[in-house]
This record gives sequence, structure tokens and C-alpha cells, in this order.
Amino acid sequence: MKRLTVTLLAFILAIALTACQEGEERSAGRSQPTQTQEPLENEALEISIPEATQSNILIAYFTLGRNAEYPDDIDANTSASLVLDNEELIGTTEYIARLIQDNIGGDLYSIRTVEAYSTDFDTVVDQNHEEMSAGTLPELVVTDLDVSEYNTVFIGYPVWATNAPQAIFSFLSQYDLSGKTIIPFCTHDGYGAGSSYGDIADAIDGETEVLDGLAIEALDVPGSADTVIQWLQSLNIEQSGNIVRSDETAITITIDDMVLNGVLYDTPLAHEIQKYFPLTISMVGFGGREYYGGVDFYPENVEGGQTTFENGDITYCEAHHNMAIFYAQTDDPVLSVDVIPIGRVTSDLAIFDQLSRNVNVTFALAE
Repeated sequence: MKRLTVTLLAFILAIALTACQEGEERSAGRSQPTQTQEPLENEALEISIPEATQSNILIAYFTLGRNAEYPDDIDANTSASLVLDNEELIGTTEYIARLIQDNIGGDLYSIRTVEAYSTDFDTVVDQNHEEMSAGTLPELVVTDLDVSEYNTVFIGYPVWATNAPQAIFSFLSQYDLSGKTIIPFCTHDGYGAGSSYGDIADAIDGETEVLDGLAIEALDVPGSADTVIQWLQSLNIEQSGNIVRSDETAITITIDDMVLNGVLYDTPLAHEIQKYFPLTISMVGFGGREYYGGVDFYPENVEGGQTTFENGDITYCEAHHNMAIFYAQTDDPVLSVDVIPIGRVTSDLAIFDQLSRNVNVTFALAE
């Protein structure tokens, strides 16, 4: 694979070729907000990515297949890092990423380093050891990826030296994933995920839920479709990106013309209030932390109140006879009256900072 000489003419040609290739993948049903088809060396280039779909799922992955300059005659038998997918050689981690997208949708995003890696795996491992020891985070190709559009983020990578590559931690330091659901997946050479799941969780600031990851040995990747499907089913993840556990009920929260995702808990009070769905409440913003509004029914199952909340909580307050959505100030969550959590908003809460003071909010069961 020849190096890219960044001249104006070559750059325009590369973008044109990339657009054609991405168009072919879209016609096959793949949504892929990636940067380029080749890793660029020593150029902190800013690349525009295609506009994201309506999915709330991002599948971000790092693979050596997109970050090393393999020769043209490489094949899947030559490198354990590559597999054949519809006559296209791709990395093992990208193969799993595509399986995830095939089953639940979402946008693929290839994490690229500015400087290409070696095609010799031992050299790659040595380089990663040096980066880990020095705490070096390799520079990534700049894109206009907007992670605020997603509430669920899959993060995929090969395991190097019992951990995720340093490029993954570059990605985690560059993008704010706080408040999102993070789901790791990885490929390895027989030693499992190592410490990668815990280190990824530690690298993300803020309140973030990291679900059980999936680790697949590289040799098993070509026949891993059933394993991936079973794993996704165990997560109870919908194409909306909403994580619905067996003891929760998926709902929508419509605020004016915006639709958010959420869940109701499996509690007597939540079931009682659910009977009034679809339920529209006129709500008022208060204190930069919540929207609340009165209801015209009187629930009976009102045990278990508390004077604290978590961001995203949907609550009922017996004293004020209202429901509320809390979206901020979890670091100072003390209330003057008891509230009872009945569910939570699972979409990005940043939207609440943009709302007017008075809004109509409709709670309904998800279709």
C-alpha cells in the first residue's frame, strides 16, 4: 500500500475516491462515518465525516488493518490481524464491528492515528509497550465526529500487551463520553481482554455505565456471528441505542417535537403510573437541574421516598403531587422533599439545557 503524498491534487483525488467507496458501502446498507480509507502519516489533517444517521448507537473501533501500510499482496493467511469479508480484507476488530452494525444498526467509526503503524506485529507490540510506559497517547486524525448525537457507544480494539492500544485512550481523552453507555469489545490472541475493560472505565470522566464486554480470539472471528448475536441479545439493546433490561420497560419522552428514550422501572409505583400512558404533563424548569409538573391522579404505591437523585431520574413526589425529570447537579443532589424514582432518561441529557422554561412532556410506551 503506497504512502499518500499530500498535495492539493492528491488530496482532492483521495477524497473523491473515498466518497465513491463510502457510497458503495452505503448502498450495501452500512452507515460509516469514517475519515479516510488510508492512514495519513505526519499530517494532523481535519476530515469531514458523513452526517450520522438517526441511530443513537456509535460503533467506534481501532484496527491495525486501517492503521498500517500493508503491501498489496497481503492476504488473510499472511496476517492473523486480517480476515476476508465479502472479498474485502479487513481487520478482525472491524469484522466484529460490522457484525454489531448488521444486527442492531448504528454508525461505524474507524479510529485512525496520524502516524501509521508497522505491519510487523512484534514491532507494533514493542511500540505499544513504549507508548504505555511513557504514557504517550498517539495523535489521531481529526474529524468532525459529534459524540453528543449518541447515547450508546461500542468501543472495539485488538488486545495488545493485555490492554487496549494507546490509540483507544487517545480517543477516550479526546471525546467526552460521560453519561453514555459504553460497551467494549475486543479481539485477542488467546489471552482474553486483560485489564482493558477496567482501564477503559477508569479513563472516562463522569457518570458512565460500562456494560459487559465481548472478547473473541482472532482465530475464531470468521465464525463468530452467533457469538456476537447472543452477546447483543444479553445486553437487551435496541436499534435506538436504548438499553432495556429484563426488569425495565422502554418508553419515549417527547418534549415539544423532540423524542428522547427512557425506561420505567419494575416497581409498583411505576406500573401504576404507566397505566396513564400516554401521559402529557406541562412542566416548568427549575434551578438548572429539573423539569417538574403536576399530575391529576393520586398513586397509592408511594413507599420508598428519598431526598437525593441521579441525573436522568424520572421521579414522583407525593408531597407536591408532581412528576419531575432531573438532568443536572447530581454532585449536589439534596432535596427538601422526598421523591420516588420510577425510571430514567437514557438519551443525552444535554438537550435539557436548551429547552425553554415551560414545556409539554409526553411519556409513552416505546413502540
